[in-house]
Amino acid sequence: MIGKDEKDSGHDVRRFGEEMLFQSLKEQNTEAIKASGARRIVVNDPHTLNALRNDYVDMPPVQHVSELIAQGVESGKLKLAPLADSSKTYTYHDPCYLGRHNDTYDAPRQAIDSIPGLKRVEMTGNCRDRSFCCGGGGLMLFYEPEEEQRMGVVRVEQARQSGADVIVTACPYCLTNIEDAIKVAGLEGKMEVLDLVELVDGQLQN
Repeated sequence: MIGKDEKDSGHDVRRFGEEMLFQSLKEQNTEAIKASGARRIVVNDPHTLNALRNDYVDMPPVQHVSELIAQGVESGKLKLAPLADSSKTYTYHDPCYLGRHNDTYDAPRQAIDSIPGLKRVEMTGNCRDRSFCCGGGGLMLFYEPEEEQRMGVVRVEQARQSGADVIVTACPYCLTNIEDAIKVAGLEGKMEVLDLVELVDGQLQN
């Protein structure tokens, strides 16, 4: 099992239009994965998930880490402790490449909801297959946007209006973009964003 993305899967390279570079990365990565003897691939980045699952061929089964966590909780292998502070309200932001592109909506929610004492709300009308992009899609994370209001700020405002204090996501791009959006929106100290793995790791029982 490969537990982290040590090589660039080429997902973003391909979307930059560098098809030849993508094919080269794909060939190198395929050889390295097969040589490792891995029987399963677990990734934390939905973009890598999408590339390995949909652009590569003859790969071992590919899972997002949220699916592994949900399975661990359901089987009893992972036991989660109650929140020390249950006063906050959480909401989950669906990353585009985990949700709409790979139809993974339930596993992250199951992982979050398995934490005793955690209150979660949905961003009504803007969740699951109707989720609003964090603003990092389409390679926008790599240049300064020109729109009057950043998409990430809109997303943070949607979370705030849902009654949430904490946004949980399962994508490193979304995490970075939402962190920046909270600062731009002037909501530091009022809103925060956590990676799903970070949240679960903090509640693991020995």
